[in-house]
Amino acid sequence: MKGRSKMITIVVSILSVGFVGCLITWGVIAFLGRSQSLSVKSIENPSGDIYLIHLTKPEDMAWEAGSFAKFELPEVNESGQKTRWLTIASNSDESEILILTHNSGSLYKTTLTSLPVGAKVEMSWQDSHLPVGDGQEPLVCFASDVGISALRPIAGQWAGRRTITLNHLDKGVTVFDEELAALARQVSQFSYETSASFSQSKDELGKAAEKYGSKAIYLLAGQPDDVEAMKAFLLEDKGINIKQIKVDSFKGLK
Repeated sequence: MKGRSKMITIVVSILSVGFVGCLITWGVIAFLGRSQSLSVKSIENPSGDIYLIHLTKPEDMAWEAGSFAKFELPEVNESGQKTRWLTIASNSDESEILILTHNSGSLYKTTLTSLPVGAKVEMSWQDSHLPVGDGQEPLVCFASDVGISALRPIAGQWAGRRTITLNHLDKGVTVFDEELAALARQVSQFSYETSASFSQSKDELGKAAEKYGSKAIYLLAGQPDDVEAMKAFLLEDKGINIKQIKVDSFKGLK
C-alpha cells in the first residue's frame, strides 16, 4: 500500500511539474504575442515610394534594437493583407515607434501609408535576427535600401560604447543619412558611409573584415540578394566565421 501511495505521489509530482511548465510556456507565448494598440502620429513621404511612419509608443513597451514585429491593420478585411512583419526603426528609449517602408502597391502597404492621424494599428510578436550582446566586439554593419531601419537603432544604442562601422547601400533611401552622419562626426568610434553600388559596399566591408576578422560581429540587413551576396563575400573571400554573421533579409522588398 505504501509503495502504491509513493507511486501516486511521484505521478502527481510529475504531472504538477508538467502543468507548471505548460503554464510558463503559455505565459511566454501570451506575453510575446500580446497585441498593443498604437495610433498614427504622422506619416512622411520624403521621396518616391518611401514612407516614414510615426506611431505612438505605449509606456510599458520595450524591444531590442533591430527588432521587427507583426503589424495588423484592423480596418483591412482581406485576411492576406491584414498583417505584415515590419522592422522597428527606433529604440525603446525614444518617444515613438518608427517604421520605414516602401509602398509596394499592395493593399496592405497602400492602406498603411495612407492612414490618417489617429488611426489604429495593432502590434504584436516582437523578435530580432540581429541580437547584439553586451561584449566589446566591434560591429561591422551593412544595410541595403530600407535595411537601414534595422541598423539605425543598433547604431544609436551602441555608438560611443564600442567600435561600429556602418555602410549603407542606400538606393535612394536617405531618410537617416543626416542623423547618422552627424553621429559619426560626434563619436570617433562610429563611422558611417553610403555607397552608390554593391561593389563599393563590398570594398568598405572588406577593409573592416581585414582589420577585425572574426573578432567582430557582422550585421547585414536589407534586400535578400544584397544581403546574401555580402554574406557569401565575407564567408568565402574574407574567411569570416559564420557564427559571427547575423542576417535580416527584408523579403517584402522583392
